[in-house]
Amino acid sequence: MIFVDGREGMVCAATLTLAFALIPNTAEAVHAAPGPAGSAAAESAARAATASSGSRSSTARSAAATATASSESGSASARGQGIVRSPRTQESLAALQQAVRKRRVQMKATWTRRARKAVEYAYAQRGRPYVWGGTGEYGFDCSGLVQQAWRQAGVWIPRVSHDQYERIPTKVARNDLRSGDLVFFNRLRHVGIYIGGGRFVHAPRTGRPITVDRLQGRYARTYAGAVRPGWEPLPPIPTGT
Repeated sequence: MIFVDGREGMVCAATLTLAFALIPNTAEAVHAAPGPAGSAAAESAARAATASSGSRSSTARSAAATATASSESGSASARGQGIVRSPRTQESLAALQQAVRKRRVQMKATWTRRARKAVEYAYAQRGRPYVWGGTGEYGFDCSGLVQQAWRQAGVWIPRVSHDQYERIPTKVARNDLRSGDLVFFNRLRHVGIYIGGGRFVHAPRTGRPITVDRLQGRYARTYAGAVRPGWEPLPPIPTGT
């Protein structure tokens, strides 16, 4: 109850405070209030809630789309840097590596067959005379012997020893010599064919026939280098990096 002082017509402040505390919350009153006014308020509140929910959903969808695009971009970047490979890509790389290894084996085998023919031809000339400028009819000089030997293997090389060394591109270290390599001496003025085991076939000089010697003594002291006729560089094995 509210008490009013009849003389001054003023409301007791304490009583008014208690009265306001007893008034129900506005939102609760809207839901609780019966009749048309309460229904209109409830519908307005529902529409506001729906709009708010739709806005949050739209924001969530936008954030999800951004995250998906970022993920796809990151995946593409990773693929471009070779970090991530699909199983199909890995299978393709393995197949390519296998094909290259097979090709390398074939190339080595082809060269070995040719080198064997060259060595067999030169070795078969043992005992024939040294002839300066000779290429086979009456005898050989050193460069004529190796040229004809590799010609029998289907590989053309220059005629004189200096050109043979300079124009055959594949140079060979002494500890990597293979049967069929050309070995040079005396500042490239003399040449023979390496046959393995530290030995080589050559036409030494006038008065001494084609023979086999070892890479030792004066031949070791005057050794000038080696080349590999008919050799093709092997293709590198791909790594995918």
